[in-house]
Amino acid sequence: MKIETSRFGQIDIEDDKIITLPDGMLGFTGTRFILLTPEKPTPFRWLQSVDDPALAFVVVDAQQVLPDYAVSLTSEEYTRLALDEKTEVVILLVVTLAGESGSITVNLQGPVVLNPNRMLAKQIVLEGNRFPTKFPLFGTDTVDKNSGACCSR
Repeated sequence: MKIETSRFGQIDIEDDKIITLPDGMLGFTGTRFILLTPEKPTPFRWLQSVDDPALAFVVVDAQQVLPDYAVSLTSEEYTRLALDEKTEVVILLVVTLAGESGSITVNLQGPVVLNPNRMLAKQIVLEGNRFPTKFPLFGTDTVDKNSGACCSR
């Protein structure tokens, strides 16, 4: 299958690599995405919409950048993602590049949880203020005590 993207032009993807997000990404339309990995080693990947060439999110694998980061899923989320106790999940964090400051942050409050076996994902909204929406990706090597963030590097 060929898809058009505004950043990478036309790319050829395999149908079994399409990730379905039945609820889409918060605030955006579109439910089918592909995870694009650059050729050069980098923690960044693109969650590219299959249906909207201009819609893409820079994401990182939480396990690679914040190994202690974990989320608890509800039983409904387990069901919606077709998970069981043996299923490994991939947690993707949406990256934001702040304008003038140039800081790179990740959204810990709204991770995308992916069941790679079923290519099924859901953006989860974690409740409370334990998980900041703008957690510095670089330059902070401890927990943000002001936000009460759960993670360390």
